[in-house]
Amino acid sequence: MINRCIQQILLLALAVFISFASEQVQAQTNKATDSGGAKPVKVFILAGQSNMEGKATVALLKYQMMQPETKDLFAHLHRNGELIERDDVHIKFLDRFGKLTAGFGSPNRIGPELQFGFSMGDRFEAPILLIKTAWGGKSLFRDFRPPSAGLPDAEVLNSQLVKERKRQPEKTLNEVKDSYGFYYREMINEVEETLANIGDFVPSYNAELGYEVAGFVWFQGWNDMMKPEFVAAYADNMAHFIRDVRNDLRRPSLPFVVGVLGVGGVQGQRTSEKKEEFKRTQVAVGAIEEFKGNVAIVHTDRLWDTEADAVFTKGWKENLEEWKRTGSDRPYHYLGSVKCYNRMGGAFADGLLEILDGKNEASNSVGELQNFLTKNLIAWCIVPFDAKNRGPAQRAQMVRELGLRRVAYDWREKHIPEFEQEIIEYKKNGLEYFAFWNWHDSMAPLIRKYQIKPQIWDMFRGKLPEGTEEEKTNFVVDQFLPKARNAKELGLKFGIYSHGGWAGKPENLVAVCECLRVKHGLSNVGIVYSFHHGHEDIADFSNVFATVQPFLFCLNLNGMADPKTVNRGTHLNQILPIGKGLHEAAMIREVIKAGYDGPIGVIGHRADVDARESLSANLDGLEALMIEMVPSPESGN
Repeated sequence: MINRCIQQILLLALAVFISFASEQVQAQTNKATDSGGAKPVKVFILAGQSNMEGKATVALLKYQMMQPETKDLFAHLHRNGELIERDDVHIKFLDRFGKLTAGFGSPNRIGPELQFGFSMGDRFEAPILLIKTAWGGKSLFRDFRPPSAGLPDAEVLNSQLVKERKRQPEKTLNEVKDSYGFYYREMINEVEETLANIGDFVPSYNAELGYEVAGFVWFQGWNDMMKPEFVAAYADNMAHFIRDVRNDLRRPSLPFVVGVLGVGGVQGQRTSEKKEEFKRTQVAVGAIEEFKGNVAIVHTDRLWDTEADAVFTKGWKENLEEWKRTGSDRPYHYLGSVKCYNRMGGAFADGLLEILDGKNEASNSVGELQNFLTKNLIAWCIVPFDAKNRGPAQRAQMVRELGLRRVAYDWREKHIPEFEQEIIEYKKNGLEYFAFWNWHDSMAPLIRKYQIKPQIWDMFRGKLPEGTEEEKTNFVVDQFLPKARNAKELGLKFGIYSHGGWAGKPENLVAVCECLRVKHGLSNVGIVYSFHHGHEDIADFSNVFATVQPFLFCLNLNGMADPKTVNRGTHLNQILPIGKGLHEAAMIREVIKAGYDGPIGVIGHRADVDARESLSANLDGLEALMIEMVPSPESGN
């Protein structure tokens, strides 16, 4: 069903690509014929950690640019085997500077700057200056911490002081405090000092015309991904970072690109939920209202070099000669692949150019809509909510016949004896046991026996005591704590379900999640947000979704009626097929604009209706909405 929509989207993407290619040809023509004379220097800042430094060797580039199978990728970088030095693009990377060519990554290596600079140089007639400030092994939480984020609380600082005194007994608390934001300050100082002496780095610089700081690219993340408390704070710190950079450089609308960590690619043995969770926190910043249209999100996992990965995986030492022809570093440095770093540089340039051309509206690429494919959707609320009362075998068959491949399992007491058979039937039918609603102790041995990894979904039950917001948060946290710990011991995610009331409000869900993650070290905790329990969120859904997105484990869709007509007690107008409500189309657009590419569920939730009919109505409605949102190129819309 949704597959037809994705095909139309791919056709649209092809049309956009052809259009963009035509624009590039026209831009080159304009550049060649324009006789307007000198232009202000366009300055682009590239910042981050080791992957912004760049880890692909120049030797590998020189080899691949001459090989039949790869020479077309790099033909523009050399003339007859001699690497080009751009007269119109200059680079300053800490203590190195000069005309742009290969070698401005780590020593004798390249990074994203090479293709980025070539793309910008080809696009603009103005001289270009790239200022690169990158240091390996640095975090946003500490090293690049922006001033407006402030210092972490005293507990974090004192804990760090204790650790550092084991190596340096003379370490002081003030020295620990000074380490926060040190590289942010170094970055700003480097940019300001370079701009103050810009004529030293751009020989054609005309002081009367000056310069324009035209864009900023941020590519970092590995060190923050390593610690749950760093991950939990990343989206907030990133927002502070963008605001502070714009303020310090006196460019309040400075176009910004955030390169999302993509080590390991989209799928395969190097991917993990830890990486996926971190990617979601990086993507979330693009959903913040003030950043829409001026911050571009670039997914680098889609640029992964699968050929280099294949050689590394089968044993780079055992296949050393083949490895020297494909990669030059470890997976966490994108395998030192020149293909990968060049792709990233081009993608970063495209992201900035879309903003500069007024074409960036925080919209997603075709790849991000894969979660709307029928095979990737999750069937939810189809066990007790089924007029036909199917058993495990019939239910699994029904789901498979609809083209779905994932199920979230909800149950009642009568279903407990069927738990094991349900797992068996899903395996027989090639279905993923995606989630298990509420905990039951009999599931632990079954999870171990059948090696399944369902998310555990649970909601707050009971009555909240009177008290402050903090006291209520702690009360809810205490209820979830043993279950979340149990899930972590089993290697499972624990999703707090948005089920209405105080504990279901987005800001409270997030507060509970942050407490469980940071205070109790439970990085496996997240949020399951369901449309049908969020009618009160409709009016401010864009901000609501931005609030929960960094923590989101699954998003369940529903047709959304006018909140005034919904009765939660009788469920009147609460459960509607997708496409039959007034608001779900706009909400789904916000989800797509926000860059959410995580799991999506479609629900049954009508005990008086055949679950097959409920799911089919939702699948048909979602398909129709998606086609309406992304019309085919032939439609002319």
